[in-house]
Amino acid sequence: MNNIQMKIFGNILPLVKSIGLPGLIEGKVPPLNKAYSLLQLAERNKMLLLFLESLTNLIKYPCLEVQLSRYRDKYRKTLDLITLASSLLEESGIHYTIFKTLKPFPYTPADIDILLWSSEDLARASQILKKKGFKPLGRDLYGLTMFSVDHSLNVDLTTQVAASSFIYLGKSALIEHSIEARIHGFKVQTLQPCADLVAVAAHCLYKEQMYTLSDYYTFVLSSQYYQQALQLAENTHTKFALETALKLTYGITVNAFGRDSNLVERLSNLLQTIDMSETIQTDKCFELPMKYPSHLLLRGLLEKVLEDSVARNSLPTALRSTLQPKSINKLLKHVKREGY
Repeated sequence: MNNIQMKIFGNILPLVKSIGLPGLIEGKVPPLNKAYSLLQLAERNKMLLLFLESLTNLIKYPCLEVQLSRYRDKYRKTLDLITLASSLLEESGIHYTIFKTLKPFPYTPADIDILLWSSEDLARASQILKKKGFKPLGRDLYGLTMFSVDHSLNVDLTTQVAASSFIYLGKSALIEHSIEARIHGFKVQTLQPCADLVAVAAHCLYKEQMYTLSDYYTFVLSSQYYQQALQLAENTHTKFALETALKLTYGITVNAFGRDSNLVERLSNLLQTIDMSETIQTDKCFELPMKYPSHLLLRGLLEKVLEDSVARNSLPTALRSTLQPKSINKLLKHVKREGY
């Protein structure tokens, strides 16, 4: 097995052990000085709310209660915005699904991602939100971003799951795997857990080229859906992205919590059918966020273009878009960044 050595900082496993696995393994509350040192890392990984929630004895950390209250309020506003946008779209009969946003743990995203069926739906949805006070921001080939002043949060409306006009995940398969969920009594269209795993894995590899702790918790807390996700990944030509995320999820789980658990056994069984000749090493000094190695990115993109006609057909448009001067500068910043 050829392991890829990654840059070391050595704080991610103590953070994972502090949080634990909600509903499965109780976290270990760290000393106050250690809790402070982990705060910034948790925030970089978009996991500050869950980390603060995991510090069960907050009576010992009164200075953290203010932060916890602020992030709980942010989480409440996130759910309020999801229900508001969903209600408006439902009332107008617009075919939509929310993806990469609702997690199996308390989560405060940078934006709400909404996938729409057509450009007509996009035009109608943007007008509906605009009438409700949402402010239009940036626009690209497939969608636009709108800002909710009341919630201090963006809503990304899109007709394709794409990065710089490169369609990396076909929307038909995702919309076919939509389900109705309930948030505070409101109906919300979102993805089945297996489809959301595929969407998140593809987003990590093809768009962000990065794996964060929030991705880890998304995968590990939905591990019972991996088999269905693998089937969907084969159908959407995203199997390499999903398997890469699964390997990382397994390695972090073993190093943080040991091998003696039903969860590790489940992940191990799934790995039996996966090529393990190339695995990213996740030892006790593993760092997150982790940028995917360039050769893994190239392999993933090459397989995607060769196997997926939708992605392949979008490539010329993506290349024309990327080769614009402003796009090149943006791409360079994207490649060099250390976090989202």
